[in-house]
Amino acid sequence: MIVGDQQIIINQRADPFQLRQIIKLNVNANGIEGRKIVSSRSTMKITPPFGLDENQTFPWATAEKVVVGLLKTKSGGKRNRNVNGKNVPYHYYSLEVDPLIILRGEKQLSLQSRRKDDLRSGVSNALRKMSKEIEDPASFDFSKAQPRLDELLKDKKIGKKVRDDLKYVRASYNGAHEEEPDLPDDDELVFIALAGTSSTKKLAYWESIDASNAKLIKSLLDLPYGWTLDKEGKALSPWSEYGKQSHMGDEDSLVLCSKSGRGFSPADEGLTFSVSKIPSEFIQINNSNRDGDGFFSLKLRNSTEFPLAIPSLRRNRDGILWKESLACLVSSTTSSNGSIPNNFVCLPKFSSLKDLKKTEPTILEPGQEISTTVNPLLFSNFPEIVGYSQLSFRFCLGKAVALSTFYYNSSYHDKIKLRIRAGIPTRPISLGD
Repeated sequence: MIVGDQQIIINQRADPFQLRQIIKLNVNANGIEGRKIVSSRSTMKITPPFGLDENQTFPWATAEKVVVGLLKTKSGGKRNRNVNGKNVPYHYYSLEVDPLIILRGEKQLSLQSRRKDDLRSGVSNALRKMSKEIEDPASFDFSKAQPRLDELLKDKKIGKKVRDDLKYVRASYNGAHEEEPDLPDDDELVFIALAGTSSTKKLAYWESIDASNAKLIKSLLDLPYGWTLDKEGKALSPWSEYGKQSHMGDEDSLVLCSKSGRGFSPADEGLTFSVSKIPSEFIQINNSNRDGDGFFSLKLRNSTEFPLAIPSLRRNRDGILWKESLACLVSSTTSSNGSIPNNFVCLPKFSSLKDLKKTEPTILEPGQEISTTVNPLLFSNFPEIVGYSQLSFRFCLGKAVALSTFYYNSSYHDKIKLRIRAGIPTRPISLGD
């Protein structure tokens, strides 16, 4: 066994808990936590105003929360921060979002009650009036939305109508960059991508609505999490590079991967998908592993009185195919080494999908709960992180999502990943995970 720079010889019949204590002692002795990162400000880097991918486009297919509505700047502006003797421009804005249509993440948005004397009430009423005219939001023609909004805003009576149930979403934007962030006019209807788990959401991106982009963005948001469209507008799954997989979906799947033939169908309503962090057995003095070693427990529960089918979670006669069905989207909210690109699509390590042959959807009986343990730090395509970063993990089964945050410190977690891959247990063997 290798611990740090030390080689330790252990009897094959050694007690697992004795092994754990030996590792614990040597981990602390060899300083696995490494250098301590003090503050993100000391290593702040200049970044672009918004989180774009390498093609300078926003990955709408993996966006957390998306609405069509208005975006208003309440306060904020440009500031300067002294970093290593240099002035770094830093922009911070407090924002309000008036949603007309919530395209994704309805349950994750914290809607705030607006005060009766708020001047924004007239605009909110205009949006609510328009939304009531839309019988089918999913097929709404976004290209006609702005002219209709302009007509409603010209109505003087709208400003006089004040309701108690007016709602908005509190948001913010911050970034270190030279140029001013380009924000829309208060009365311009736009696509708005939001992120984060707190009541104040982070503005990830916004884009004007026009006839050319409305259909594309709508098509991307209709896809399961982690999927995207190729240049010809055909669906591609995260497993598209792993050969033919028509057996990994129903025969009448709603969406088909054009490259692998893998299918997607939505799960029955009533399913509860949750995630919880598994604490580390070895707590570091500098708290670098306060969120654990990367192990998470995923749980699916049927809270209804009827059987529920989960087509995205496949199974065969050998059991449930968690590794072959699960995708994880990784984003960074803060980082000591500048921002890393958001929405990395990571997959667990699995054997050949061709060898699985026949599969079927997992079915949960009323009240039944199933679970598994995963470690996304070991997934393929996990981003390289230097220093520390506050990460967001979205574990996805089709459109079912379980969200959690994770504090990653490379001085600790880079080494713990090597130990896990080497087969050195970080948790008692008796737990069976």
